[in-house]
Amino acid sequence: MCGRYELKAKARELNRHFPQLHLSQSEMPHSGEMLPTDSVLMITGNGTGYLATKARWGLVGSFLDQEPRSPLTTLHSEGLASKPFYSKILKRNRCLIPATAFYEWQSLAGAKQKMRISQPKGEALMFAGIFDHHPLAGTTCAILTTAADASVSPVHDRMPVILGRDESSFWLGE
Repeated sequence: MCGRYELKAKARELNRHFPQLHLSQSEMPHSGEMLPTDSVLMITGNGTGYLATKARWGLVGSFLDQEPRSPLTTLHSEGLASKPFYSKILKRNRCLIPATAFYEWQSLAGAKQKMRISQPKGEALMFAGIFDHHPLAGTTCAILTTAADASVSPVHDRMPVILGRDESSFWLGE
């Protein structure tokens, strides 16, 4: 997955997806295209419902003494649970990162062109993610990726893990 995605959904659309969210339009990010290190919208489960908060896109592990130059914006979902630090985060710090599209770069006639990938009707996508709290960097997050499906593989070999409504609830559950 490329290091950019789009969020142009309205708060009311996300509230329909998660009735207990109660997100206001003023809490939505102002930029349509999200870039690494931007403040992005993140949805977490809080036991009684859902909570929308902002996090910086680019995971900075709480165990680090200082921030890395290039924090991880995406992580391969395969094998993540077998890595000590990530297995702990997967148990307690799962999140959803809403989007309306993501971008991949494709070479066409020798030139790179940004390709926008979205739902046919423009509905919101829910990317599986993880987050952590770092003493200096604050709350940071990363998007989990998987092997590309048939619709994305002609452009790129990876894509975000996209969850449906039931899968999203399960992902944020205990």
